[in-house]
Amino acid sequence: MKNNGQTFIKGALILALANFIVKIIGAIFKIPLYELIGKDGSGLFNVAYQIYTFMFIIATAGFPTAVSKMVAESTARGDEKGARKVFETASILLGSIGIIGATLLFVFADDLAVFLGNSDAAFCIKVIAPTIFFTSIVSAFRGYFQGRQNMYPTAASEVIEALSKLVVGIVLAMFFMNMAVDKDLGVMVDFGAKTVRSVLDRTILSASGAIFGVSIGAAMSLVLMVIVYGVYVKKEKTLKVLEIGERTRRNILKELVLIAIPITIGAAVSSLTSLVDLATVMNRLVVNPDVFQKYDFLFAKGTEFYNQAVELSWSGAEILEKKANTLYGMYTGQAQTMFNLPLTIIVALSMSAVPAISSAIAGKSDGEAKTITKSLIKITVLFALPCAVGLSALSKGILGLLYSDADAFMLLEKLSIAIIFVSIVQVSNAVLQAYGKVYYPVFSMLAGGVAKVLMNYFFIPVWGIDGAPIATIVCYGIIALINIICIVRVVKIRFDWMDTAIKPLFAALVMGFVLIFLENAIGISRGATILTIGIGGLVYVISAFLVRAIKREDILILPKGEKLAEILEKFRLIK
Repeated sequence: MKNNGQTFIKGALILALANFIVKIIGAIFKIPLYELIGKDGSGLFNVAYQIYTFMFIIATAGFPTAVSKMVAESTARGDEKGARKVFETASILLGSIGIIGATLLFVFADDLAVFLGNSDAAFCIKVIAPTIFFTSIVSAFRGYFQGRQNMYPTAASEVIEALSKLVVGIVLAMFFMNMAVDKDLGVMVDFGAKTVRSVLDRTILSASGAIFGVSIGAAMSLVLMVIVYGVYVKKEKTLKVLEIGERTRRNILKELVLIAIPITIGAAVSSLTSLVDLATVMNRLVVNPDVFQKYDFLFAKGTEFYNQAVELSWSGAEILEKKANTLYGMYTGQAQTMFNLPLTIIVALSMSAVPAISSAIAGKSDGEAKTITKSLIKITVLFALPCAVGLSALSKGILGLLYSDADAFMLLEKLSIAIIFVSIVQVSNAVLQAYGKVYYPVFSMLAGGVAKVLMNYFFIPVWGIDGAPIATIVCYGIIALINIICIVRVVKIRFDWMDTAIKPLFAALVMGFVLIFLENAIGISRGATILTIGIGGLVYVISAFLVRAIKREDILILPKGEKLAEILEKFRLIK
């Protein structure tokens, strides 16, 4: 059990490291990009990216998990040929879905942009459409290797994708932003003269250039996966490959679809809430123009927005749409970018959990599956709580570290709390799917999604864009609660909530009070914030050990866990 648990953690750590690198690269991409194209360009970029994300999830969300689960079960039985047949069948299906999804997104780009209340985003949507095909095929490869608990190909492809996106996206965005503006230009852009027709056209082209980097990154990821798989198959031919029982492609396809559809629905509901968030934020902000007064520092006379509005003669509904896009760009470009960084580890844990738990169940090791599940939830809580509390307490200082302004700090202050619930949702969905309870996350996500939409609809016209992060907290809080109830009652797993939640929460709150005290005592500056973060992290670790939130069995599942446990026991930090 211990060895299998360590394999699970090792896989999670590999993905976590890769995702950490990807997030760093992503920050290097998104933070300078935000500074380069501004709030308006960031709004256009994220409109296109959110639509693409939704379409991609519809096309592929459930299939990597289904492939991972089926491959893990096949290899656990020694059926190597069957595992390969699962991958081949999935590749054909996902390739077809990818072509259809990319075509639909390109054809209906203008209609989608108008529906979402941001007509200027249509060009960005068209540019990102081909990415759906590339990522659809890549997801089949990733599911296959994850099912074999080999996380290296997935990790490498994610890093290559992020690096390609960074280089191509930033270079193209800089190229367009450095173009001069010629109001008399008869076309949108003159590449020879390096001129554009207006500041708005330059912003649209720069955002589209950044989006094109995403497409190139996905294409490079696919190239790498094809090469890795080719090498792997060549090596496999020298081995004795068994096939236990005959599985037709039709049966495999049927099983893939039966597993993938409910997972896709659940994932689509999650993405749908983000998409509806986009649609409702943009459309509900313009319902009550008075809410923009709260953010007048962005639109007042003398600002870049004001000058552009005068230059292009914006008025009435048009100027309200542009203001909504600016606020959405600030929210997604700053608050959501920082919010997503801590989720790296959690995504890695959930990706590694499905094949690990599935293998244990297939091997009739129910006790091992439950042990992995308990460890997964506890590690998630131990990691998510300090991230949420720390990011909320230091929101202004942390944004000031990375951006020239910290305009979104009040949004990040609220949104950070949702890290706790989003993390629990991520791993609890994976646990329920691994146990075959694939429909349970669908119902919980629907419940949370309805709450999100209703709160956005009624409260954004009153609270402005500040209503969006509050609705997100409520949405994922509902989903997390329902999922945990399902795990306890259906999967029959019992948690020690004192160790799992209460003790880590106490340690995180102690850290939070220390952070607030230090920030008030030494002020907000880059150096002071870095020092405060370091001290806060140390306080949390010490507090967690002092209240015995970390047990010996939590350490043992880590690579080299026995040696680490011995060291900690000498200092009486665990028992």
